[in-house]
Amino acid sequence: RNLHNVDISSGINAEYGGFRGIQQLVKNITNNPDRQLGDYRVLNSFESSLQRQVTPMLCFIDGMHKLYSTSFDPIVAARSYGLGIVNQLPLLKNTFLDQARG
Repeated sequence: RNLHNVDISSGINAEYGGFRGIQQLVKNITNNPDRQLGDYRVLNSFESSLQRQVTPMLCFIDGMHKLYSTSFDPIVAARSYGLGIVNQLPLLKNTFLDQARG
């Protein structure tokens, strides 16, 4: 069984706490003699915490891909209308941009 299916050297993982998570994991193991680095429970806990951080961004990216990969006219019209509104509201537009920048 693959205990950690997210590449810990990838940029998204580093951005969303992968390296800090590993650092915390090692610290917790050092402070808890009952746990070892290869312990399934330790690795599973690390994987779960990382997935909770990464999953919302992956869902957003998937949703945007679906929204922009369709040529269904009602969706295209709604998308264009929505973008027009966002473009006319600088506060909302800047909020979206800030979220995208991280």
